[in-house]
Amino acid sequence: METLNELKIKNPQYKIQNIEDASFKRYGMCYTCYALAEIKQYFQKKAKLPAQGNEYNPSNSDLEKMGTIQQIERDVFAGMAVNVGECVGRTTSFSAVEFHQGSEVNIMLTDVVMVFGKRSEIKNGTFNAEKDAQLFFVPAGSVIEIFSDTLHYSPIMVRSPGFKVVVMVLKGTNQPLEKSFKSNNPWIVKKNKFQAAHFVRKDKLASGVVQGVSGKLIKLKALDIN
Repeated sequence: METLNELKIKNPQYKIQNIEDASFKRYGMCYTCYALAEIKQYFQKKAKLPAQGNEYNPSNSDLEKMGTIQQIERDVFAGMAVNVGECVGRTTSFSAVEFHQGSEVNIMLTDVVMVFGKRSEIKNGTFNAEKDAQLFFVPAGSVIEIFSDTLHYSPIMVRSPGFKVVVMVLKGTNQPLEKSFKSNNPWIVKKNKFQAAHFVRKDKLASGVVQGVSGKLIKLKALDIN
């Protein structure tokens, strides 16, 4: 794939794999049977990229009404209630990890790189991303399921101005916790959202997210940015 080869040349310090490689099967599944024309058209007209950083909307009623989205819900979540939203942004690094109880489905409207790990690789509350993380190029038009025990975070953009992705999760995931909620698990940051950050994310650490990602920060160069 031309784009993947360009990424490898631009970022020779990383092993960037193809989402179709057998190595991805440890982290999730690819689906190729869905018509995405309506979703693509919607994103071209409606989804605006922020000036900087990322924006995540956990529930978008326009997306939730679409036939393809509802078919994916039935096929992957088997009748469970699901929230469907979008994540758009300009991330170039892997500065945190998270997981959920239950799979997540992503529909890529742009080329992205995803970084994955496994919960079993968390040692003493820390995931060594430099040692254990795996990078995958995911082309626009891909529909992927991310398994429940797969560590992941924001997509990384391949080209400016950024990335656009549909996010499907079990209903209530990523919503604020009730003020009365108490837990002994320091990774819990929202409903069904378990997260830890790299030390460079002073903003997350200040907000109460636990430091739990170690190693040199994974940071990619986009193809059209020097």
